[in-house]
Amino acid sequence: GDYERNIPPGTPFEELPDDWCCPLCEAEKEFFEELED
Repeated sequence: GDYERNIPPGTPFEELPDDWCCPLCEAEKEFFEELED
């Protein structure tokens, strides 16, 4: 979760707001890539 942005734990990545950014590194959502198992 991201408590500063009121996003609860377990929220699927695709449901994060478009303007969300990582609370640790501040990378914007558009820069993340899905990894396959």
